[in-house]
Amino acid sequence: MKNIIGGLILFLSSLLIAGCQTLEHRCQPNQSVSCKSALSNWQANIDYIVRINFPQDYGKYKAVVWEEEFDNAWVTKGREINITKRFLGKLNPVRRICVAAHELSHLKMGHYYSRVGIIIVNSETIPSQEKTPTNLSSGGHYGSSPVIDLPEGFGINQEVEADRMAVKLITKLGLTKNHYLDMLLLLQGRKIDPTTLIYHRIAMIKKL
Repeated sequence: MKNIIGGLILFLSSLLIAGCQTLEHRCQPNQSVSCKSALSNWQANIDYIVRINFPQDYGKYKAVVWEEEFDNAWVTKGREINITKRFLGKLNPVRRICVAAHELSHLKMGHYYSRVGIIIVNSETIPSQEKTPTNLSSGGHYGSSPVIDLPEGFGINQEVEADRMAVKLITKLGLTKNHYLDMLLLLQGRKIDPTTLIYHRIAMIKKL
């Protein structure tokens, strides 16, 4: 459990690493039983949130699952909501809904990456000169990533906006802010550091 939590709480460094590789292992429905199951599961979570909150958009958002050796979820421009199969398997049903709601919120609010990818993560904490909430940067939201050629991530304002909207979305499903908080606390793990983005996100949710 320590290894799972430890792998979920790293955040973005300010520099991209040279000589990177791109994502290569995208799940296809006819690829394997595990890929088919993961795609079906992730799509069901997305569809459930959309059907209750945005019925006019039902069927417009596509689940994408990657067989990569890291834990994360993310969005790009368009209507694809990405997650790694490994990360999906580590989330219980309620946490999966919370993660899907967060990523869907980024798309609904016009936050997205300009090209496919995850955030490169090098550091758990924010440099000392950048400890104010307005200067905090996000990682890939949920965990460390391999060396991949990717764009910079969302800043604190966009993450907080997505968190607030996600809480509203899950509330319509019968969940509460405490369910969402549970997901964020899992990502934080046992190490409580006020210089990290996750700390400020948790503090914001507690105030709602």
